[in-house]
Amino acid sequence: MSEFAGMEELLQDFLLESSELLSDVDNKLVELEKRPNDKALLNDIFRGFHTIKGGAGFLNAAPMVTLCHRTENLFDMLRNGELQLSPGLMDAILDATGEVREMFGRMGQGLMPASAPQALLSALDNALAGGAAAAPAVNPAPAAPVAAPAAQPAVSQGPDWQQLHSAVTGQTLPAAQPQMAPAVQPAETAAQPAVVAAAAAAVQPAATQRPSPAKQAVASAPAQAENTIRIDTHRLDQVLNLSGEIGLTKNRLTTLRTEILQGNAEAHTLRSLDEAISQLDLLVGDLQNAVMKTRMQPIGRLFQKYPRLARDLARQLGKEVELVITGEETELDKTMIEDLNDPLVHLVRNAVDHGVESTEERIAAGKEAQSQVHLSAEQVGDHIVISITDDGRGMNAEALRRKAIEKGLIDAETANSLDEKQSLQLIFLPGFSTKDQISSVSGRGVGMDVVRTNIQKLNGRIDINSIPGQGTRISISLPLTLAILPVLVVRVCNQPFAVPLAMVREIIPIEQASMQEVSGKPTIVVRDEILPLKTLSGLLGWEPTQKPAFGVLMQSAEKSFILAVDSFVGRDDVVIKPLENIRPRGVAGATLSGDGAVVLVLDMEDLLKPQEASAQASRNLELLAL
Repeated sequence: MSEFAGMEELLQDFLLESSELLSDVDNKLVELEKRPNDKALLNDIFRGFHTIKGGAGFLNAAPMVTLCHRTENLFDMLRNGELQLSPGLMDAILDATGEVREMFGRMGQGLMPASAPQALLSALDNALAGGAAAAPAVNPAPAAPVAAPAAQPAVSQGPDWQQLHSAVTGQTLPAAQPQMAPAVQPAETAAQPAVVAAAAAAVQPAATQRPSPAKQAVASAPAQAENTIRIDTHRLDQVLNLSGEIGLTKNRLTTLRTEILQGNAEAHTLRSLDEAISQLDLLVGDLQNAVMKTRMQPIGRLFQKYPRLARDLARQLGKEVELVITGEETELDKTMIEDLNDPLVHLVRNAVDHGVESTEERIAAGKEAQSQVHLSAEQVGDHIVISITDDGRGMNAEALRRKAIEKGLIDAETANSLDEKQSLQLIFLPGFSTKDQISSVSGRGVGMDVVRTNIQKLNGRIDINSIPGQGTRISISLPLTLAILPVLVVRVCNQPFAVPLAMVREIIPIEQASMQEVSGKPTIVVRDEILPLKTLSGLLGWEPTQKPAFGVLMQSAEKSFILAVDSFVGRDDVVIKPLENIRPRGVAGATLSGDGAVVLVLDMEDLLKPQEASAQASRNLELLAL
């Protein structure tokens, strides 16, 4: 049973708003390291923690109030000039925000948060007393693992306090809560979430505090996708207005239908019917776009997690790294934003760990001691392009080929056939890593293959450009939304199929004279480019009913090929419906055509995977080609 019985709705509002507020505080703390005397920044950070403390007190989460109050007092002393910011003090503060995140996770399970570790509270008390601002005796907080459950509101988990806490088992934390401000200043009110704005004045400390047992691992909680979304009321007004217009058009169609059934089928009536149907088509299209916009969220809500991630990892590795973010206002479908978290965590970590050199290496190479990693997003046509760019050591194609051969991922003959762009794609092979030693950060070769797999599930594409000694740029191209998929409808064996339009380059006729065999496989030359020919019937395992008449020139990751089909119907925008209790190979789902026929939507990446077992090198080559 939840320990917040009767306050579940308030709890969810608090967790949603305070998690975003704490992410903003984390980002401002990273900025504060660069501008330690920025009073405005300190005031913002102070107000953020004060707001979180107020909401925690309203929910009687006494351990969180205790931790927040100590940290808030540090911010107050910093902004009043009574303390000077140091690396050790910042580590202690960031450890405190990490602990607050873990408390959020426990509260999300309906449990009261356990008391903060005594080692952390002692470090904060020592700093408040004017002692050396040393962080607890642990390593700097590592970046969050990619497999972190989606239910956790944070990317960085902070240190593992379990061992520290066990060292002080039996110690009792102070139960008295600090007195809170009786009122909120007007400047604070504007920044506070609604659920905690009123709570700041009414908060009362819990009568007793829970004992301090060894902390349960909040990270092991089952993942729960966030099922709420914030929508601009202007967008909802637009949906409402369009719904009203559609209702009026429906009434007009009903009237015209009655007239026609009564025998009034004059030219004027039929013309009015045609106009009403055209109007309905236009309104439905506008409504569809308006509803899609309600699902769109600024990607900055995802990006805001990464400055802390980059800062913690760089400090752990002894590097100087600044994460520069642009395009936070770019909007993307909410479900895609959630699924992007793991791939982007991998890529930011890789940029800091693999891409960026150590300070000594950079100085020796004539570079600035501090490196920059740029994370950007922009809309290009009907796609979103997300880029992660570093100014580090770059990647050498020949070195990647040697490493792949050394690890037995491909053979020498295959390696020699790869051009530079294909060689860079080797980093996506399972088990590939440029690190010779496994560390807590990297070296197992289980990162980039997961990144590409997750991006492909979003119907996206990932590209790499790298210049040795200058840096690497990894670009991810994604459709704006997964709710509606542009497709090309084709026919084979008298059955319609839909293929993602994002993979289609053009449609060409197939002439027998233009076909030739290369290494025993059919190919077609298109503008001096030799492309393999794959029949859709063959990929499906069907017997062809006729010779294919058309070829769809398709681009799958780094490989182009011709998909031979009997005929094609045309372009369409479809809503994919999953198939209940069945998932045939190569089928992403189904949709309905205009005439009511069921059309299977093909998952080309899955369909192109080899069926038969083969040598590991051959499988890896196929993965590379897709």
